[in-house]
Amino acid sequence: MRKLITIASAAVLILALIVMGGGCAAPAKEVSVGNKNFTEEYTVGELMKQLLEDRGFKVNLVADLSSDVLRTGMEAGDIDICADYTGTAWMVHLAHKYEPGVDNNELYQLVKEEEKGKGFIWLNPMWNNNTYALASWPEFAEKYNLKTLSDLAALYQEMGGKVKTFVDFEFSTRPDGLPALEKHYGFKVDEASLLTGAPGASLLGLKERQCEIAMVFGTDALIAKHGWHVYSDDKSFFPPYDLTPYVRAEVLEKYPEIASILNELVATFPGGGNPATPEIVAQGQKAWQELNAKVDINKMEPEEVAHEYLIEKGLIQG
Repeated sequence: MRKLITIASAAVLILALIVMGGGCAAPAKEVSVGNKNFTEEYTVGELMKQLLEDRGFKVNLVADLSSDVLRTGMEAGDIDICADYTGTAWMVHLAHKYEPGVDNNELYQLVKEEEKGKGFIWLNPMWNNNTYALASWPEFAEKYNLKTLSDLAALYQEMGGKVKTFVDFEFSTRPDGLPALEKHYGFKVDEASLLTGAPGASLLGLKERQCEIAMVFGTDALIAKHGWHVYSDDKSFFPPYDLTPYVRAEVLEKYPEIASILNELVATFPGGGNPATPEIVAQGQKAWQELNAKVDINKMEPEEVAHEYLIEKGLIQG
C-alpha cells in the first residue's frame, strides 16, 4: 500500500513540475512572412525572415506568391508581414489612377496614410524604385554629358529623334508608356529609330549594342553587371515603386518590436529611412541591382544572399 502511495505521490510531483515548467516558459513569438515570386522578393523575404528569427521569432515563410495572392493573404490574416511596392499599393491594391509628377516621398506618404485605415502599417521604405527607366552604356552618357531624362530629352530634340531606342512593345503603345513619356518631357523618338520587342528584349538589345537607349527596370541585375547609366526621372513621370515592409496592425500591436527590427534592416540601405532624394534613390537602386545580380548572375540562392548581407551589415552574427 505504501509503495502505491509513493508511486502516486511521485506521479503528482512530476505532473506539478511539468505544469510549473510550462507556466514559466515564455510563449513563442510566431509570425508569418510572405514574398512574391521573383528575385528581389525572394531576397527581401529571406532578409526579414532571418532577421526576425535572430531576434527571437519563429517565422513561417510563405514564398513564391503572385501579387494578388500575397495581398489576399495579408487581408485574410494568413500572412502577417510582407514587403511590397508603393506603386503597386497605390494603383493595384488601393485602385487609384497614377498622375505623373508625384515623387517617391509623396507616394509613400499617401500609401502609408490610406493603408493605416485598412489595418496595415507601412514601415520605412528602402527607396529602390523598381520602376520603368531608360538606360545606356556609360560612354554614351559621357559623350553627350547626360544625367537625367531632361538631358536625354534635349538630345532627342537636337537629333530630331534619331537616337536608336529599344523598348518593350507594350510600353511603346500603352497610353501611360512611351507616348505619355514623350509628351511629359517634350521629345519624340523618330519612328525609324524605335525598336520594340518582348519583355527583356530591350536589355539584350542594349547588351549587344543594337541600340543607344533601352528600357529597363530600376533594379535589373544587368545594370550592375555592365555598369549602365540609368537616367534619373527628374520630372517624376514614372510611378515610384519603392520596396517597403508592412505589417498587419493587430500583429504590430501584439509585437511592437517588429517595427524597430525591420526599420533597422531598412536603415542599412541608402537613405536609412530618411526622405528620398534623386541621389538616395539611385544609390538604393544600385544596392538592389547588386543583390539581384548575386542571384540572377552569380547563381547564389536568395537565402545565401540574405544571410551574407545581414552578417556584412552587422545585423546578425556569422
